Amino acid sequence: MQAYNSDINIIGSIPDFSLLEVALAQFAKGKGRLDLKELVVTNNAFDFRTESTRTRFLSAVQRSVLAFANEQHKQLIVSLFNAPGLEGLKRWTLFLQLLAGNELFRLISKEVYAKVYYSGRTTITGDEIFAYLKALQSNSVSLNKFSDSTLQKIASKYLTILKKLGMLEGGVKKRILNIRLSENEILFFVYFILSVDDTNRDLLKSPYREFFFLEKNELIHSLKNIKYMQSLDITFTGEALNVHLKLSPQELIDVISY
Repeated sequence: MQAYNSDINIIGSIPDFSLLEVALAQFAKGKGRLDLKELVVTNNAFDFRTESTRTRFLSAVQRSVLAFANEQHKQLIVSLFNAPGLEGLKRWTLFLQLLAGNELFRLISKEVYAKVYYSGRTTITGDEIFAYLKALQSNSVSLNKFSDSTLQKIASKYLTILKKLGMLEGGVKKRILNIRLSENEILFFVYFILSVDDTNRDLLKSPYREFFFLEKNELIHSLKNIKYMQSLDITFTGEALNVHLKLSPQELIDVISY
């Protein structure tokens, strides 16, 4: 049975998402959990009002952002955040890390946000996410501990996270912004997906497939881009889009940075 947490509420309450990028950058520089605790909790580098708030923030970041499926995934993120520049990609990677590190965030993104996005609708509301969470709650022991007010807050903070990541805008009824990943972002995302889980190399069947924000034919056409030939081995059979990675994490970041 999947265990869910309410880290979305804590992360959505962070006033400045550059704090998450700083946490990842510090981790990439070799700062361990004790170093981050000293930075965030003891020294209050990010100016949170109370120690309990600082501790909750650090715990949520460690569970849902500084979460790695394996060493390859970890090295990919470390290599990116040790590289100068690439600010747009680093911000996009916050979304990817939340998808991989927080199952509830991934489910809401896949089952609500992505479906609305691909439907062509232009707005999304917290009520839609709350309705999804209530339906999910009926089959989840770990969600049963959450009150309706907690679920409503999760729905609201989820939208706040996407707004802070530049994926939505507006007030109560959020307007969905068109997402068009750059070539480097697409390439990085392929490496991210297959670093997190390389048991299925068919990108069309990946649990992250929707987040290319491309229809099937667009995705296939995009990945056949000659620019990717030095970085990816791609085989398309008509039904499957199988990909093998040709570079190490550091080599990939070197290519993207060039």
